[in-house]
Amino acid sequence: MKNKTKIFFNKFTAVLTAGIMSMAMLTFVQAEDYTSDIADLERRQAELADERERIEQSLKECENNAELYEQYLEQYDEKMKIQEQEIDNIKEQISVLEQDISALSEKIEAKRTEVDEDIEDFKQRLRVMYMTGNDSIASMLVGSTDFYDILARMELVERISRHDKNMIDELNENIRELNSELTELEEKMTATEKKKADAEVILKELQETYRDHAETKAWYEKQAEMDRQRTVEIEQEQADAEQQLQDFIRKQQEINERKRKEEEERRRKEEEERRRQEEERRRQEEERRRQEAEANGEEYVPEDTSDSDDNYDTDQYVTGSSEGFIWPCPTVLNMTDGYGERYIVEEGRNDFHKGIDITKPGCAGEPIVASASGTVITASNTGNGYGIHVVIDHGDKIATLYAHMSSCCVSVGEEVKQGQTIGYIGCTGYAYGNHCHFEVRVNGQHTNPLNYVSM
Repeated sequence: MKNKTKIFFNKFTAVLTAGIMSMAMLTFVQAEDYTSDIADLERRQAELADERERIEQSLKECENNAELYEQYLEQYDEKMKIQEQEIDNIKEQISVLEQDISALSEKIEAKRTEVDEDIEDFKQRLRVMYMTGNDSIASMLVGSTDFYDILARMELVERISRHDKNMIDELNENIRELNSELTELEEKMTATEKKKADAEVILKELQETYRDHAETKAWYEKQAEMDRQRTVEIEQEQADAEQQLQDFIRKQQEINERKRKEEEERRRKEEEERRRQEEERRRQEEERRRQEAEANGEEYVPEDTSDSDDNYDTDQYVTGSSEGFIWPCPTVLNMTDGYGERYIVEEGRNDFHKGIDITKPGCAGEPIVASASGTVITASNTGNGYGIHVVIDHGDKIATLYAHMSSCCVSVGEEVKQGQTIGYIGCTGYAYGNHCHFEVRVNGQHTNPLNYVSM
């Protein structure tokens, strides 16, 4: 009975000690867990990505509108030049009309002067004829040689008088014609001046519209510049958030590594305690059998323990390994972009590619598997360009990243096995086609994945 009580006490002590150690380690890990920090940064990155998308759309619209209003300004500038030329032409027409009116007015005035002079001469002749009266007629009769000569002289006087009258009438008719022509010119001048005024109104409207378009164009240009500045700020904020995220991921990897080691240590101690208890049980069982044999006068034969489980392998509890990585896309054995410097044709710039791109025609939806066993650190779309992506911590400060997925089928904190499907090939994030972007990071720094995997 005493031996059974001792065995029970030993087992209770071991279980209690293991429980206390487990609770202590759990509390320690929870106190330093960065999962929520990583999630917060991922949400922040998603917010920045959404804002950047809105800003870039706004920038594109502002630039397009500014360009459109620049075209409007060019069109209205051409219209104003044409309208100004039209006004200049009308001014020239008015100048010609003014000259014609001035010349015609002078001509009319000259004709009037000539008429006045002829009328004055005619009046003088009539006055003379009136003053001489019958004496003139008598002189004409006395001086005549015969009757026909008298008639001839009277006809001459009449003709002179008729000529004067006709000449005056002709001059007056010329004046009337000139006045009619002057009236036409003045009416044409009035119409031309109205045409000039209308053209000036149109020019003023064109100028006002031009100013409005110039102000609108300036507003879009100012807004576009503000969007560009904000884009630069967002890019910096995204870079800062990404750096913080990588720092937290490294810290989480360290915690995971420490947690694995503590778990291994806990299991090792549990196994040692289990073995110690098993050895104690066997010793006590042997002692009981020996005592029974002696009591019965029998020869004691020790029990064969060669088939015991003393060779228990604790390595099975190791959840991560830096060796034995496999190709992450078992159905897509084609790599396009490798690790290192490259030129992005779509963006027209050089770039350092931090991983490898795995793709083939029609690969959308093909499975992506864990290259090695480990713990999922990230499984979301953080908006950092990777789109929907997964990061797995494999221990030994090694992590793998699988990006641009159409969807993922694991969650943060989940333990995955090598070859387990974690997502599917897609084109999310900054991608120009369906593919899997695969990275291997050592202590948070990217390295050539081909040092770990091969097709």
